[in-house]
Amino acid sequence: MQCKGVLNLKNLMIENIAERLKEYFKDKEEILLAFIFGSAAGGRLTKGSDVDIAVLFSDMPNFQDVLKMTTAVSEVIGREVDMIILNNSSPVIRMQVLKNGKLIKSKDDVIYNNFYVRAVKEYDDLKHVRKEAEEKILRGRIYA
Repeated sequence: MQCKGVLNLKNLMIENIAERLKEYFKDKEEILLAFIFGSAAGGRLTKGSDVDIAVLFSDMPNFQDVLKMTTAVSEVIGREVDMIILNNSSPVIRMQVLKNGKLIKSKDDVIYNNFYVRAVKEYDDLKHVRKEAEEKILRGRIYA
């Protein structure tokens, strides 16, 4: 069991990271949405934890730009960063980010709402496809 002081310190550390990220992403016009997710968003950040960040770009970035931004963000928050590009991420990742993540930048509500609706629809479509495949496997029509 952790004492209350440790939890408060973790919360302060997470809030400090979130504020630094908000400041960093504030002037990045190419970033439409940014989230913290994973252990940092769930209050489970430890001294050695990296910070999971999910970003939606206005246009799909190239590898070098993502690498530069990941390095810059890591320097800003003083931790390793795992950056997920939402533009080409799976529906499962998008739903995890929406369900458990903390929004740190939204260019506007319309962009967020459109992303949310699209992510939920794609996830729902995937669930139906997976369910059909699982049923076929159970009926013996597909051999794995």
